[in-house]
Amino acid sequence: MRRDVVLPGIALAISLLLAFMGVVVVTAQQSVVTVKYIAGPLPADPFSNLWPAPVEVPLTSQTLVYPLPAATETRSVGVSAVYNGTHIAFLLTWSDNTQDAATPGGLDVFPDAVAVQFPVSKAQLPYICMGTVDNPVNIIYWRAGFGVENLVAGAGYGLNPQQREALGLQATPTSPVELLPASAQVINATAAYKDGKWYVVIIRPLGSVHPLMASLAEGFSAAFATWDGAKGERGGLKATSGWVTFQLEKPAAPATQTVRETVTVAQTVTATQLVETTPTWAWAVIGVLIAVIALLAGLALRRK
Repeated sequence: MRRDVVLPGIALAISLLLAFMGVVVVTAQQSVVTVKYIAGPLPADPFSNLWPAPVEVPLTSQTLVYPLPAATETRSVGVSAVYNGTHIAFLLTWSDNTQDAATPGGLDVFPDAVAVQFPVSKAQLPYICMGTVDNPVNIIYWRAGFGVENLVAGAGYGLNPQQREALGLQATPTSPVELLPASAQVINATAAYKDGKWYVVIIRPLGSVHPLMASLAEGFSAAFATWDGAKGERGGLKATSGWVTFQLEKPAAPATQTVRETVTVAQTVTATQLVETTPTWAWAVIGVLIAVIALLAGLALRRK
């Protein structure tokens, strides 16, 4: 028998068997992060046990915006996320051999940094490289020694001065990446550097507090970037990811409802047990007794 016929046949048979057993074979999968629900305060400590296992998101040196890197480099960033009724928190972890942070009065250095990019509109994913005039992106940007900023990119040149002033922006844009007004600077960040790794926690409202700030109250997409200051990375010199899908875990049902369901089930089981407490042999004996009584009653009538 020909091998080129047998092997595909075996593979097909195995696939059908796995499908019948409910096993799905995945050859390629886009990164998906499940945002864990927490009923209470979100962890600001990157080493808290409340964080779920991270999803490793691949990063590649960007080759679209100048200045371009001297060589393409592949990295990754670990992403964990949790939320409650009002806020969402991200834990971003990545390897970096040196801790590069700006210090007041110190020598000028390029700081290590990380950014998270969200589409402002969920109608269509924007251009991955900082959006467009018609489809801007909201960016949370953290730099070691500087802290965190809430930014918008792509919208700058698509608004007239009156629209810009109404949104709290400068009347004349100076860059495609702009700082959102003070009322939108509602982002908190904590960071730690340990054993050659950065751990950065970013906490922001679940919803939007500004028209150019993304709402994350439902499933959303995000992209990531990191900068290695020791390698002179800044601006367009960075490693970036593609779009990553985030799914919000649904809160568990209230405990009172669970208790009621348990009581209902217990009552049903008890009723069933009461019905089944009379054994089969007892019903047989009762039937025989009824037959004997009927026979004796018939004989008595005949004698009369």
